[in-house]
Amino acid sequence: MFTTRSRILLLACLGFMLGNTSCDEKKDDHGTLIVPFKLGNDRSCDDFNVKTVRGVLDHGDSDDDDSYSDEVKCETRELRFESVPSGSWRLRLFAYQDDDDENAVMDSLQNDDLRMNVIGDGTTVVAERKVMLTASPAHLLVRWSFGYGTCKSAGIGSFVVTVWRNDGSDLLLEDELDCEAVGDAEDGYYRKIPDEKRLLLGNDSGEVAVQPLDTDGKEIGEALSYTFKAPGPGQDVKLSLKCDEDEEVKAGVSCWPEDHAADAK
Repeated sequence: MFTTRSRILLLACLGFMLGNTSCDEKKDDHGTLIVPFKLGNDRSCDDFNVKTVRGVLDHGDSDDDDSYSDEVKCETRELRFESVPSGSWRLRLFAYQDDDDENAVMDSLQNDDLRMNVIGDGTTVVAERKVMLTASPAHLLVRWSFGYGTCKSAGIGSFVVTVWRNDGSDLLLEDELDCEAVGDAEDGYYRKIPDEKRLLLGNDSGEVAVQPLDTDGKEIGEALSYTFKAPGPGQDVKLSLKCDEDEEVKAGVSCWPEDHAADAK
């Protein structure tokens, strides 16, 4: 004899079996996201010499390793993320001219908080609008070194870096870098100048001034001046300088340019 409770459980199991799902199976909490994209004003891949486009889904949290990616030939014009857990994800797209390029020439980071929702139960979601990629900004990186000394022994507390477009009349970026700060680049030496507004365009030439300051914030000598040619979208402009004790000058320390990608004046 089946009790009322047993009959209810049996009917439930029969219902699941008819739906090709066993009683023990859980609802699939993953789905697929399809993201169409366009380059600039919907231009062709050849217009920008783009070969591949890579997309990344993550939560925008440096402590969260949960991410999904897809890479396609540019002509495909859409990315496909499969078996992604349901929820809200941050989406970023990057375009490359060669398969082994490290720097993207175009990206979607003009909107770095672009979010996409993935629905579970095996559902496929297509983004309502094409995600637009625009030219990636160039990156300015600065490094410095000391002969046999250190920031402390040379009496240098920081460096003020100003970046100018073309003839030096249009200020783009300004930042003060702690002399003892660890570098942002993989080698641990180069410090990257923040450019949240993406003002350093790869197609522009420009000038950079680096002014050493002592630990009290006073200027040490004259600012070092550099010029750089247009590096191209997404490319790096790297500047190097060297400082050391100098008893012949009032400040007791001198700085000068080292070999670098730009030209010193």
